[in-house]
Amino acid sequence: MSDGFVDIRLNRQEGQGNESFWPSFTDIMTVVVMIFLIAMVVLLIRNNELVAQVRATMEAEREAAELARSTGELNEDLALRLHTAENRVAELQLELMRQQERGQQKSAVIERQQQDIQQLIEERDDITQKAAQLALIRQTLEADLDAERARLATAQQNISGLEQNLSSLQQRFATNQQQLSEIQEKAAKQLQELEEARRQQKEIERKYLVLVGEHDDLQVKYDKLVKPARSPKGRYLVEVRYWKDAKGEHINYRELGRGKYQTVTMKQLEQHLAKLKKQKKNGLYIKVVFPEKSGLSYSEAWKFTSGLHKKFDYYFSDPANQGGRP
Repeated sequence: MSDGFVDIRLNRQEGQGNESFWPSFTDIMTVVVMIFLIAMVVLLIRNNELVAQVRATMEAEREAAELARSTGELNEDLALRLHTAENRVAELQLELMRQQERGQQKSAVIERQQQDIQQLIEERDDITQKAAQLALIRQTLEADLDAERARLATAQQNISGLEQNLSSLQQRFATNQQQLSEIQEKAAKQLQELEEARRQQKEIERKYLVLVGEHDDLQVKYDKLVKPARSPKGRYLVEVRYWKDAKGEHINYRELGRGKYQTVTMKQLEQHLAKLKKQKKNGLYIKVVFPEKSGLSYSEAWKFTSGLHKKFDYYFSDPANQGGRP
């Protein structure tokens, strides 16, 4: 019935679809591990930034303490000078009062002493003003120091939170690893069961093909006994080639076994055969040819052949010949 051998093996490409299971599963777990690693890197970077902030805060605190200490020493020095100036003013005032009481102080001396007193008063006011400024600076430094301490406490809290998150992620990773091991064990067990089921299915298919072959032989013998053999003699010969590949189905045909094959669709082929069937009174002899690598299963080849024969072949479209097989 055909120029080449027909590949009637069932599910001969079945095993090719199962190879993608493990790569897909490995990709999923690779993404999980990558997410975990990225989270760890982000946490480590954030931890390093917080440590750097803590160090900067501690350095600022040390500088503020040093400045406060220097300010305190300067304040004490100014206070000592102020006390000395006040004592001097008191002494000069006593001396002035003593000189005034005695009446022996000259006006020039009094004026000079008054100038000295005024100068000392101005120095005292200046020292008082500087002391007030130093106190304000000290308050400002103390406020900054408190703010830095608050920032340090916040940074330490953030570090503690990040460490807790890291510990949680590590626990989740360990849980995922355990689940992965369990899934792998289940997958291995299911793979073994699948292999056993395939083996049983192949055995059933082999037995089925044997039965089909025996049935075909019996059918041919029966046809030879009850009705005349199918023959192209006196009939209009139409050759049809059918195969499948990655691009889809392909159908070619030619008439009387001469000339080049013409490419058509299934609909175009049926329309043309229906037209020929009306024109050729002796009937059509449909010869179906499957290339050696047709890409068809047995059931697909049989369905295509029987469909054309029942509709257009003289032998199968004749009511007297119904039930025959090519």
